[in-house]
Amino acid sequence: MQIVSIESLPASKKRKRITLDTRESFILYAGEVRKIPELTPGGFLSEETWEQIRTSILMPRAKKRCLHLLEKQDRTRADLREKLTSGGYPADIAEQAIDYAASYGYVDDRRYAANYIYFHQEKKSLRRLREDLMRKGIDRDLIDECLEEASLTSDDQKIRELLEKKHYDPGQSDQKEKARMTRFLLGRGFPYDKVREALKRIS
Repeated sequence: MQIVSIESLPASKKRKRITLDTRESFILYAGEVRKIPELTPGGFLSEETWEQIRTSILMPRAKKRCLHLLEKQDRTRADLREKLTSGGYPADIAEQAIDYAASYGYVDDRRYAANYIYFHQEKKSLRRLREDLMRKGIDRDLIDECLEEASLTSDDQKIRELLEKKHYDPGQSDQKEKARMTRFLLGRGFPYDKVREALKRIS
């Protein structure tokens, strides 16, 4: 493999991004680059040296980074994958690091989805819950399973409960207040037709 370029990262002169002609890239510290004679722009990286870099430097570092990301909050596999690859780890190494963390139960998309639904189900519509979890990279089928298992109340019931919490009184509310409540409910992801019907029924 030919080394296309070795560039200092903008935020840190001590870290170098090495790009290969295979379009793969990885990041090492400047001291590590100096210790590997093959790492020169335009030079060739042998399969043996590349494997050594992967197993001795990148993989342990990716595992450590993955565990560090999970210290303060639960994350999805997709979130971890994005964090690791944007941090300069090759995709396959990022995936192996995530598998390593998952083997200890630190990564579980089902648990993440179930917890997210539990903590947000009272304030968000079924559609919004599904959309939020899909944006976090969780599989659609897994989301549907978790939503079904959660035995959620209907959107109609959630809307009624939110209106009660907001002390919405149709007898004392003008068009401006009604419009404000409509925007509030739409912002929570409830369909317009359900919001309109709820406001009509409650009035």
